[in-house]
Amino acid sequence: MVKDYVKPRSLDEAFEALAMPGSIALAGGTFALIGEVHGTKADIERAVDIGGLLSEAVERRGSELYVGAGCSFQALAEAPAAPACLRAAALTMANRNTRNRATVGGNLGANKSCASLVPILLALGAQAEYKLRDSGPRHIALEQWLAAPQGLVLSLSIPIVSGTRAASGRASRTSCDLATATVGLAFRLEGNAVRDLRVALGGFGPHAMLFPAITALFEGKSLPPKADIEKAVEPLLSALSDKRGGADYKKRRGAVLVADALHAAEVLA
Repeated sequence: MVKDYVKPRSLDEAFEALAMPGSIALAGGTFALIGEVHGTKADIERAVDIGGLLSEAVERRGSELYVGAGCSFQALAEAPAAPACLRAAALTMANRNTRNRATVGGNLGANKSCASLVPILLALGAQAEYKLRDSGPRHIALEQWLAAPQGLVLSLSIPIVSGTRAASGRASRTSCDLATATVGLAFRLEGNAVRDLRVALGGFGPHAMLFPAITALFEGKSLPPKADIEKAVEPLLSALSDKRGGADYKKRRGAVLVADALHAAEVLA
């Protein structure tokens, strides 16, 4: 039960407040105050509002796209600077009311298995800027931060490489339902050969992650038909049966998502 609300004036003040037991960072608030955080709502006694301390910018900086951690999903979905695959992934977050509140940084901090945005960020090779208490900002590959989250994510830098093709996908019972599986992938074509392929999936582990075994299937080769892709990918996926679906169903949907995304990938704008 939240008993205290703190609105710090700086990140240093925020870290001081977050160091107190029972504290949680609050930005959009779409995830922070539900029972999944710290086990139960009863564990949360203090909400530390960091929303006003985080950049909301989405802008091109040279050959990279900068996305502030305070950017809402709706703002990202409407950002002219963002490539189409990123805007499309942002739009898969529940509904507009939720997208208006949910932030990119909050989605990373939640680090859920079926995060809407994380797979395409991983596929594009995003770098996370984060900060620990009593230290300056640090930069790390997003997949490394997700494997061992620490501090607060301040922003993301996403390389926009000429010729890169990318796509994302999501499977769920309804548009507002929990996702069964999510996918993001990116690659280049040299002639008909796939190069620099990165495939990330959500729903097949504790958090969304890259799948190098899937990359190995297609790197340096021509894209096979969708049916062949599905047949090759499905055995590489492992899932648990839960409220989102049975294990076999999830594996099937994940394989279909990969096949669809490989054939739908478009060159980044």
